[in-house]
Amino acid sequence: MERLGILAEMFVEDVNKEDSMVVELFGTIVNFLFKVLQLAGIPFLVYVLLEFAGLF
Repeated sequence: MERLGILAEMFVEDVNKEDSMVVELFGTIVNFLFKVLQLAGIPFLVYVLLEFAGLF
């Protein structure tokens, strides 16, 4: 239980820093997921539009 408290303190200290590794990691993950969503979503949107138009 003491280890969990120490980890929580380290996490809070890191998040409060100007150059936080945790915040940078979350930013990188969000950017990656956004790019994946774009790459997967645009072709799907084109497919749906073609399907509704009756061209596919």
